[in-house]
Amino acid sequence: MRPAEILCALGLLAWAGLMIWQSTQLDIGWGASGPGAGFFPFWLSVGLALSALAILARALRRGPDAGSAKTRFLPAGALPSLLKVVLPIIGMVVAMQVVGFYLAAALYLAFVMRLIGRHGWPLVLGVSALFPVGIYLVIERWFLVILPKGYLGLRFPF
Repeated sequence: MRPAEILCALGLLAWAGLMIWQSTQLDIGWGASGPGAGFFPFWLSVGLALSALAILARALRRGPDAGSAKTRFLPAGALPSLLKVVLPIIGMVVAMQVVGFYLAAALYLAFVMRLIGRHGWPLVLGVSALFPVGIYLVIERWFLVILPKGYLGLRFPF
């Protein structure tokens, strides 16, 4: 398990470093109109870097003898459960390119809540409809940030 933790921490640290560097290409300060374009990505990346360093320090502090040499990163039988989570996320990302964020989010929530969470239809339909509307009102109307509309975005009201 230790090598997986070290590799994961190093990967997260590299990603955070890239994001910190990219966000500094934008304004990371706070101006009269609020935060610059790189402010939030910068500080989120700093948080990710600090978390990665904590994971790395914990893995290195344990030493090479920590845990069993036979401990697997992914226990036997866990792959189907992992795929139940990962494949719908990939599907949402692909669908977002075509139908936009809002419809893709509604479909993703409906799928995950019904087929994985086994929730009843009233809750599934309510959350799947209200979440995208709430995100639209907060993100696009309040914060004035446009989310992806997809190729079919012109055919939908939001």
